Amino acid sequence: MSAVYKRELRAYMNNVYGYLFMSIMLLFVGFMVLMQNLLQATPYIEYALLSGEYVLLLMIPVLCMRSMAEDRRNKTDLFYLTLPLTTSQVVLGKYFALLTVFAIPCGVVAIYPILFGLFGAVNYLSGYVSILAFFLLGAALIAVCQFLSSLTDNLVVAAVLGVLATVVLYFLPVLAFIIPASSMASFIGFVIVGILVAFIAYACTRSVNVLAITGAAILVPLSVLYIILGDAFEGRFNAVLEFISPFLQFQTIAGYSLLDIPAIILLLSYSVFFVFLTVQSADKKRWA
Repeated sequence: MSAVYKRELRAYMNNVYGYLFMSIMLLFVGFMVLMQNLLQATPYIEYALLSGEYVLLLMIPVLCMRSMAEDRRNKTDLFYLTLPLTTSQVVLGKYFALLTVFAIPCGVVAIYPILFGLFGAVNYLSGYVSILAFFLLGAALIAVCQFLSSLTDNLVVAAVLGVLATVVLYFLPVLAFIIPASSMASFIGFVIVGILVAFIAYACTRSVNVLAITGAAILVPLSVLYIILGDAFEGRFNAVLEFISPFLQFQTIAGYSLLDIPAIILLLSYSVFFVFLTVQSADKKRWA
């Protein structure tokens, strides 16, 4: 895995992708620090990070678009299949390389609270918890975009899919507010999500049997529960949409200066789940 990690990290550092990402991220966050902290004379780095999350919507997909798609396009993924490495090691090596590129500007941002402390009182615990949450948010989005990159060999398509995914994740709370809270609306929402999960399973395996089994395993119990419980579904889908929004969880931590353990667990779960899906998507190439 270390060989893949070093190769990927060198690739990012030897071309424009890595430096462009780090430069734009630091420029944007630095501008937010100027506007939110220096000009307003406030020592809370959380304010700048809450505004800085917008840069992740575009820059994370651009950073991740080549992660898996470029190997498929150039057929270099076949090279990995000849090495004594598991698919998990290859995917994790690529993922950790992306995390390193993202961690570098986060490390620079971590210096800001110390600089603020030179001129006044700073709540370091609150500031660094918010920086940690910002890093975990980026790690979650990287995992999502890396998975989407594994589904295509076109870099532009990978970037567009990544932007769409991050925008949808950002607006999940808005969707939860717009969608009716009735039990029928919640049931339909869960059905749509179940169908989406089934097609994601199909995209990872290219197996119609997996598509059918996954869809049946989700939709049949869901339908039975709706028939039995009925009104208990009211508002459930809206609550789930709000809970699974990684941006809302980050905003809860940074906006209220809370060490929200469920929010941190959710952000970590995004990373683990989508890295797992990326492994499954890449693994089908090994056995194709």
